[in-house]
Amino acid sequence: TGMASLSLRIDLDRQGRIGPGKIALLEEIAAAGSISGAARGMDMSYKRAWDLVEEMNRIFGKPVVAAKAGARRGGGAELTPAGAALVRRFR
Repeated sequence: TGMASLSLRIDLDRQGRIGPGKIALLEEIAAAGSISGAARGMDMSYKRAWDLVEEMNRIFGKPVVAAKAGARRGGGAELTPAGAALVRRFR
């Protein structure tokens, strides 16, 4: 038999939820250094990933992901202190 698992979802308001999928996206962004890399790693479209980031920014009233200035290959993205704190607190 398989092991039981527990999944946590936090309903913040009628339009806002934070659950394991959004937290996993933030963790992927931190690891990949970009939203597009995180989206590829999660087999998700870039638009879907961007929409989820924008939703989290709206829910918390501050950015959870920020653009990172880049060199030759362009920039990327990184978690803001608020985004990193969100991941820590959720986990």
